[in-house]
Amino acid sequence: MKKIILCDSCGAINRIDNDKLQSSGAVCGKCSKDLNTSAKVTSISFEKLEKIIKHAQLPVFVDAYADWCGPCKMYGPIFSEFAQSNWRSGEFYKIDTEKNPMISVKFGIRGIPTTLLFKNGKLAHSQSGVLQVPHLNQMLSM
Repeated sequence: MKKIILCDSCGAINRIDNDKLQSSGAVCGKCSKDLNTSAKVTSISFEKLEKIIKHAQLPVFVDAYADWCGPCKMYGPIFSEFAQSNWRSGEFYKIDTEKNPMISVKFGIRGIPTTLLFKNGKLAHSQSGVLQVPHLNQMLSM
């Protein structure tokens, strides 16, 4: 399976074999800068998310949030912890619903935070509210 890595320099989408993530020297196919292959949750735009969903081989988890939202602030560290633990098993992103309102329109988000799970290019599950790691693990095994 290949993991999607977004270039910190140019924002290009790169796919790297999961087995090669630990080796150093991964570079962006577009700008040739070194890629950050460490486990992290990446903030993205709606347009970039659509491309990732279309090309991802692994499940894609998305934390839809807003900066002003108290529960979103509580959920961010939980989602990050889950992403750190399962980084090789999925793709993990966060998207600001205020800056990217089309995500709410397209996927029917009515409350935040909302966790979206995409598999094989399609929305497989959507859950509003602050979720705990065990529930996220259940979503991963769906």
